[in-house]
Amino acid sequence: MLPAPGFHHQHLNSVDPDAGLDFYVRQFSTSAKARRGGLPALRAPNDVLVLFTRVATPPPTSPQSAIWHFGWHVPDTRASLETYRGRPDLELLPREALEPLEVR
Repeated sequence: MLPAPGFHHQHLNSVDPDAGLDFYVRQFSTSAKARRGGLPALRAPNDVLVLFTRVATPPPTSPQSAIWHFGWHVPDTRASLETYRGRPDLELLPREALEPLEVR
């Protein structure tokens, strides 16, 4: 059986790469700042890199697309959610998806 596929890096366009990089390092304490190919980068603990490319304008916000999303694995989702809810510099979106489900 072949091993699960993975990836080495992804590119993230940003109007302010330094601010973007600082944000991710603050939110994901196991990550670290790096550089790769002359670009600022975020190094995740599994050696995946997020490379920040400076752009003049942010991307359009519509139409909505999964292309604009990348996931971040956390070992304990519920504990992480509570941690992120307590951070004043972070807004979790969409709010509806984060509300507890009503059990009947």
